[in-house]
Amino acid sequence: MENSPATLLADLSEVCADGFAGVAGVASDQLLRMVADSGTVQRAVDAIRVTLAGEVVERSAPHLGAEGMARQAGHSRPATFLAELWQISIPEAARLCDLGTATRSKRALDGSPLPARYPAVAAAVADLSLGVEAAVVIVRELDLAAPFCSTEARLAGERLLVEHAPGLTVKQIAGVARQVRDRLDEDGAESRDVIRRQRRALSWVTEPDGMVRLVWVMPPETAGLVRAGIDQLVSEQLRAARDAAPAALADTGFVDSDDRTMPHRRADAAEDLFRQAVNCTCGAGGGGGGGPLVTVIVRMSLDQLVTGLGTAQIDGIDAGISATRARIMAADANIIPAVLGGTGEVLDLGRSRRLFSPAQRQALAETYGGCAFPACGHPPSYTEAHHLQWWSSGGVTDLDNGIPLCSFHHHRIHDDGWEIVMREQVPYFIPPPWIDPDQTPRQGGIVVIAM
Repeated sequence: MENSPATLLADLSEVCADGFAGVAGVASDQLLRMVADSGTVQRAVDAIRVTLAGEVVERSAPHLGAEGMARQAGHSRPATFLAELWQISIPEAARLCDLGTATRSKRALDGSPLPARYPAVAAAVADLSLGVEAAVVIVRELDLAAPFCSTEARLAGERLLVEHAPGLTVKQIAGVARQVRDRLDEDGAESRDVIRRQRRALSWVTEPDGMVRLVWVMPPETAGLVRAGIDQLVSEQLRAARDAAPAALADTGFVDSDDRTMPHRRADAAEDLFRQAVNCTCGAGGGGGGGPLVTVIVRMSLDQLVTGLGTAQIDGIDAGISATRARIMAADANIIPAVLGGTGEVLDLGRSRRLFSPAQRQALAETYGGCAFPACGHPPSYTEAHHLQWWSSGGVTDLDNGIPLCSFHHHRIHDDGWEIVMREQVPYFIPPPWIDPDQTPRQGGIVVIAM
């Protein structure tokens, strides 16, 4: 029988009673267990806070006026009251209040119980299978779709998200929650596109030290192009530096260290792109006859491409766009649509049989959307093709035996003992025992749930 949160808290408190000295004396496997147990305790505390916040909101309802709980405590609203009481930020307290309201059961006028607005989320938060941050994301996205779909459809989407949430990171849950929201409100996709286009803006702010802050608000299709271009340049620079380092070391005994951070590299890459654009005299067509240097992958089903209905996804960009907008993008020679069948298999790319060819790497990019390691987020331009069955163990260089990984995670697989297993064409990464004694598989790749 698993320990209760109260027991775990008591055990953790005992070890940590002496502060850093107590923790420093524990073995690594015990420390790993303590870290996991502290997460369980935190989820239990958060679940209690959500319940309490919902009750405080109910007892601070506007119709109660001065008799409301928050007003009696000297606050105009529950969030500021709880922020002061719990010593947290007002936005965090507001999120707890909103979630508490969304998951709180109410009573009808005759006293009979009424279900919570989000009963599946309420149950999952209560049994600690869903963290508060993930619950907030699910409620937020479904609330956006609620005015445009039936209650039954919204509740079905809620159950689906709660069912798939265990094992996913908050970022992954946010991604699939947006997918569900878009499917619940497919008719609203084009209107969202119009609203986003109307919000586009670019401005400069000069800071006191003379630096200029560029504020660029862009719709997803623009962001996909801009990010792909910058990521491509950064990736090429990183590969060039990595390939040149051994030669430099051999020739001179010294390697010039490039200690730029990733934000530095992206800023430099953006500057390079603008310099090229300003200095270019070859016209929009490029003049050289070569193919595009930057590829933007837009994911949509064949039916969506034909009908223009529904939504599409741009790799590297969280927000979806309408299928109509995606069809417009597909008309641009520099935008290559990845047309997917109902189960997500790539339909329009050839498959090489020997070395991982450009066609194979493109197919892997369109299948996995970048580094397939759970919640990595690196785009395809940062990845290398890894053999699922290692080449040294007789693995073949076939598409089915390939998976894209960024350089960091590629080394982690080879050096740290991670295993990758495929289940119904979905990769699961199994950590070594020293990272997770239970070796719980973690879903990687693009997380997509069927509705």
